[in-house]
Amino acid sequence: MSKFVERHIEMAELERVLLPERQSCRQRRFVLHGLGGIGKTQLAVEFASQHQRRFSAVFWLDGRSKDSLLQSIASCASRIPDGQISESSRTYSTGINGDINIVVQEVMGWLAQADNTNWLLIFDNVDRDYGHHSSDPDVYDVTQYFSGADHGSVLITTRLAKLEQLGDSQQLDKVDQDQARAILQTRYKRNYGKYRYHCIGTGVELTIPLQT
Repeated sequence: MSKFVERHIEMAELERVLLPERQSCRQRRFVLHGLGGIGKTQLAVEFASQHQRRFSAVFWLDGRSKDSLLQSIASCASRIPDGQISESSRTYSTGINGDINIVVQEVMGWLAQADNTNWLLIFDNVDRDYGHHSSDPDVYDVTQYFSGADHGSVLITTRLAKLEQLGDSQQLDKVDQDQARAILQTRYKRNYGKYRYHCIGTGVELTIPLQT
């Protein structure tokens, strides 16, 4: 049984911006930002799960560091159809063969092809604050991995509100009372309608179970 509790307003915004439209020839970008543990990744997973058939490809990328991002992009190469990138990139395996930077370039090139417009890239946990003078080797400019083409859909989950400038955005807040009740019922399979509780992030902290 899924533990996802619907966030109807936020999901509707993701659908409005990111779902492919025949009339649109621009890249669709959405930044989902908020505190850690608030449910950004969970919402992104549910969006991808519900709408994966609407996209020609869905690539989930680990955005926690530059290295994890490059590894994620390279791992997508094996899912690209035969003949559309080099076989050495399709069969790339970390630490065994090939240059990861070449594989990443080929994946980015495939995404940029003019007849390949309905994919979805999800950059999850882009939480390191990029700056030109940063000394952190794990920091990167996420815009450098948007494929370079003006098509496709990009979803970013992040703690950094400043990234909302990259496209449409939504701040994910704490769940409301109805959502909190649904979370409790889903996670613990009990009816907590007679109890008081506090919402903390996407979870719920059950306080003294006083009946009303």
